[in-house]
Amino acid sequence: MDLCRHLRWKTFSRDETDPAAVFESLARDMVPYSCLRTCQPWGPDDDIVAPECCCNGRSCFQRDPLTDEIA
Repeated sequence: MDLCRHLRWKTFSRDETDPAAVFESLARDMVPYSCLRTCQPWGPDDDIVAPECCCNGRSCFQRDPLTDEIA
């Protein structure tokens, strides 16, 4: 799964240093997501923010290097 570098969730600051914790948070999918660019649950393209939605097909997508660590 490619992650957008602007995708955030409640425990991101705690999870970001541990790829296993990031994967666990995303797998649970029980947290609200927001976009770092808009600080809202929608991105700059007005589409919803979620790991499965924030993908390479969106104009605002920027791949996060963390993707390589959790793959």
